[in-house]
Amino acid sequence: MLTCYHCGKILFGKKVLGQVGSSIYYFCSEKCRSAVWNKAGVKNPEDATVSSEEIKTGSNYSSFNRTKVCKSGSPSKLSVQGAEYSYSAKTDRVTIKVQNISNTSDAMTGMLRLELFLSKSGIYQPGASVSGVTLAVSSEYEPLKKNYNYTNVTSASVKKNTPKTGTYQPVLFVKELNEDGNWYVAGFANFPSPQKWNL
Repeated sequence: MLTCYHCGKILFGKKVLGQVGSSIYYFCSEKCRSAVWNKAGVKNPEDATVSSEEIKTGSNYSSFNRTKVCKSGSPSKLSVQGAEYSYSAKTDRVTIKVQNISNTSDAMTGMLRLELFLSKSGIYQPGASVSGVTLAVSSEYEPLKKNYNYTNVTSASVKKNTPKTGTYQPVLFVKELNEDGNWYVAGFANFPSPQKWNL
């Protein structure tokens, strides 16, 4: 039985998702979500509900001089706040929203992208290997300078892979393009509850 993370009210029908720390929780309303965010020091939260049939697109972020890859040899450290996602079975569209992605490392990142991953290994732990399926991948974003951030990022894309019937732990990865040509996890957000898929 799902309850609101803030007030404890039993949740029926429409739910609101919001991140607190590195985890995502369910709320009964934007008001309860905002109350927790305000207490946690998150400013100007985006009030948006998650709908399985409604797709909204758009983004608000700044671009910097293009740097194709990370040359440090190791992924940057990115802070991820206010992550949400929705999936519409009717249109096979996945929408990812992130309130804030901040570069907390000591240098500019490489190119970035968002990946919604369905893990069979439970919640993601930094540096750990995971098995599962990538549900959706966003377009690429320009590198972030040190102490810069993207705000109110929204990505809508067609489903990349169809997961086999089963229970998965959703995880949002922010990945960075490295000089070896591969994408590595630079930031992440674990969602609160496993979900059953039967597509």
